[in-house]
Amino acid sequence: MSSERNSAVANFIQVHIEKSAYTLDEITLLLGFQSTGMVEGFCSGDRKVPLDKVNALAEALDCDRRQLFLLVLSSWFDTDFIKMLEEAFANGSASSVEKSWIDFLREFYSGNVPELTPQLRRRLRLLVSMPS
Repeated sequence: MSSERNSAVANFIQVHIEKSAYTLDEITLLLGFQSTGMVEGFCSGDRKVPLDKVNALAEALDCDRRQLFLLVLSSWFDTDFIKMLEEAFANGSASSVEKSWIDFLREFYSGNVPELTPQLRRRLRLLVSMPS
């Protein structure tokens, strides 16, 4: 039976599995499983993605590893525990303003933030410098 927390992971995987260069059978092999049943379970939300498989799955799906990892963590643990992990490992690496910008860009680009090329950097600078 699928839980709400698993469905976010399942939706993310389904979107990226359709774009993946690999078939379901190939993804299954890359993750080290014997049959596609496990991966199908991830896609349906009936199974939780093991934490040790997140990196390989992100590579197979060619998706944002951090975003997938946070979704998988959310399927295993409650929000308070995840916030505690973020605080423990973030080590003050980004201010709340930086985090807000990053969250906005991820939302704007549907989680697939493009590479910051010189052209995109110039456009962002121009956009930020425009008077309101």
